[in-house]
Amino acid sequence: MRWFGVLLVFIGLLVLLKQFEPAFLEPLKSYAPYIKDAFWGVTLIAFGFYIMLRKTARRVVLAIYLIYLLLYLVV
Repeated sequence: MRWFGVLLVFIGLLVLLKQFEPAFLEPLKSYAPYIKDAFWGVTLIAFGFYIMLRKTARRVVLAIYLIYLLLYLVV
């Protein structure tokens, strides 16, 4: 649960940074439509991999999905 709290704090900081300093995320603006449009596909693939794989690989899939979710929320 501790990592989840750290992740939430990090997402909150990025959202605040987006509000107060929008130029920080300017390089990602060109990828925003692709990130937003692929949400359900990425979610289903990540969920499928999460169900199929074992313990260590599940953590990797979860970490990659959380990075994608972070991009989705911030961009």
